[in-house]
Amino acid sequence: MSESNSNPFSMGRITADLYMADAAIRKAESLSSKAVKFYRGQAGYHLQQAAEKLIKIQIYDSGVNINNAKMYRHSLDDLITYAESIDIQLIVPKWVNEKKYVITSWEAEGRYDLHFVVRIDTLKRCYKGLEEWKKELKIQQ
Repeated sequence: MSESNSNPFSMGRITADLYMADAAIRKAESLSSKAVKFYRGQAGYHLQQAAEKLIKIQIYDSGVNINNAKMYRHSLDDLITYAESIDIQLIVPKWVNEKKYVITSWEAEGRYDLHFVVRIDTLKRCYKGLEEWKKELKIQQ
């Protein structure tokens, strides 16, 4: 069932996720306690959310009628596959496509799995890459 496009996402929301990720990364870098893993988990969560929204914003802004139920996903792979199935040409960096399963896992694991650890350098590379991807899309705030 196709429904009219009503884009709930904006670059402002993506910018907020990236801001939160950056703040969590900076805080994690300043800590030497066990609490550092919680900040890394939060950074991963917000980076995943930004990546998810960078895909969703393109789908909603494509002008193609979409099935909104297909948009209630956190999986980057599911969203990319859905866009391809309805002939939407997404701009997705190669590294995101290569790491889409890992990044997707940060949505829940980073917040709930106490044994989950993402390296700071990995988070920083992802943050930088998402900032570049956001700029490349040039979608209005």
